[in-house]
Amino acid sequence: MSQHETDVLIVGAGPVGLVTALMFERLGVKSSIVERRAGLHTAPQAHVISSRTLEICRALGIADGEIRAQGPNPMDTAHVRWVDTLLGRDLGVFSMVKGPEDIGRMFALSPTPTSNVSQDRFEAILAGHLTDATDLLFEHAWQSAAQDADGYLSKVETAGGEVIQIQSRYIIGADGAGSAVRRSIGVQMDGPDAIQNYVNVHFHANLREQLKGRTGLLYWVMDPEAYGCFIAHNIDGNWIYMKTLGADAAPGDIDEAHYESLLRRAIGADVDIDIQSMSSWRMTAQIADGYQKDGIFLVGDAAHRFPPTGGLGLNTGFQDAHNLTWKIAMVLKGCGASLLDTYEVERRPPALSNSQQSHANFLKMTEVDAALGYNGSTPSASDFDAILADPARQAAVQEAVNRQAAHFNMTGFDLGVCYQSDAVLDDGPAPLPDNPVSQYIPSTTPGTRLPHCWVMYEGNRVSTLDLVRADGWRVLTFGTVSDSVRASVAALQAQDVPIEAISVALPSDGSGDIFASGHALVIRPDGHIAARIEADSAADQVTHTLLTVAQW
Repeated sequence: MSQHETDVLIVGAGPVGLVTALMFERLGVKSSIVERRAGLHTAPQAHVISSRTLEICRALGIADGEIRAQGPNPMDTAHVRWVDTLLGRDLGVFSMVKGPEDIGRMFALSPTPTSNVSQDRFEAILAGHLTDATDLLFEHAWQSAAQDADGYLSKVETAGGEVIQIQSRYIIGADGAGSAVRRSIGVQMDGPDAIQNYVNVHFHANLREQLKGRTGLLYWVMDPEAYGCFIAHNIDGNWIYMKTLGADAAPGDIDEAHYESLLRRAIGADVDIDIQSMSSWRMTAQIADGYQKDGIFLVGDAAHRFPPTGGLGLNTGFQDAHNLTWKIAMVLKGCGASLLDTYEVERRPPALSNSQQSHANFLKMTEVDAALGYNGSTPSASDFDAILADPARQAAVQEAVNRQAAHFNMTGFDLGVCYQSDAVLDDGPAPLPDNPVSQYIPSTTPGTRLPHCWVMYEGNRVSTLDLVRADGWRVLTFGTVSDSVRASVAALQAQDVPIEAISVALPSDGSGDIFASGHALVIRPDGHIAARIEADSAADQVTHTLLTVAQW
């Protein structure tokens, strides 16, 4: 039986597994990925790439433009439409960008506003940035692991039936909703496991001319026979039709002729289509009751499953990986092992909130259904005619559509995560917006993400996010770094602590006023604030922070 060695074995080569390996490459940690599939995904699947996910990619050297180039024209994704059929009539429209002021607000919060890119194309970008430092092994199914003095010895079966062994210090389960790694450590999932069953029909069709300016990202089809949703991954060619299964139906065998017929009815006109695949899936809202056991950790869908109503699943997984990888790297370099215990403490609460909100978004959609006649009865084409002919009823439908705003704007949950753990020196709560789901208030409260601001550093205009050090801590000061802080940092560096102090100049337009409060900030490798310290006593507090949060 052949044996391989690595620092970290990653099980699963979806987007979260791939980005985990990319982060380890940047941190100088050897990792290997095993994936039971023969290759990357080829169907679109997820499509919302959030601001925070794009910020993480930016830190990895993956340009925002490279990712966006693989997505649709942004103007095609500005609307969500409720329709009788795809090529029929709009019954209600939600506009995600109402004007230039909305775009300005997005860029004020992040240099990388949320984008839409099909998961298969996103995966290809991530995989393309991996180097030979990472072993990416397809058709390798992880079977089990035994703990030993050096970590874990995993058994992995190849496509040819050979069983190989992989020795690793840690194992990360990024192997999806049916995670074998999760089952192996006895972790259970909490929450509803059968909200609804669906069939996804992936097809190619260029429908731009037929849509005649009615572009959109999502089209909710209200025709009772073909009730479902179109996801326009690209109006010029790449589509998903998501159709609910009956309450008594279970995912499994798919009557392809039946679903092709439903697809054509949902489109509402005879057009050329090329069906690529059909697959079934089950919507759940579940969180693992544990994220880690000794040196085995869960990330992404292995740890949480959300309804897609909000687009948080993939993005929450990215933040999982971002939180975990630097901690493993630090422990391998000599940091206290208890730092790893903060992973579950920090990542499980936001996943729970994200799951609950995604489920709430799903349930709230029934308000639009009710306004359109799904209220104890089934509407007909004539009912839709009556709604469109009645200004009062049409206004009621649009009001129900407008109430879905949280579904399409999760900025607060994306950028506003505030960690509370032993890896943060808490000094009070972060400011809470009126709508924490959609609204984000930049804050320097410890535990929050370092707010984005354009500053001057060493003669260059950069985002504060670009000043985060992936493989260590930074003390961020505004103006000059005092001699006492330099001396404190130098003393820590002499003990092999990866830390440095830098100073930036804030802009004169007031956009950086949040930082101009006489504080210095200790920034963690994941860009979250470890401590906010008074400038006049910063030297002592820098040492205290690192000794406390890292147990160096």
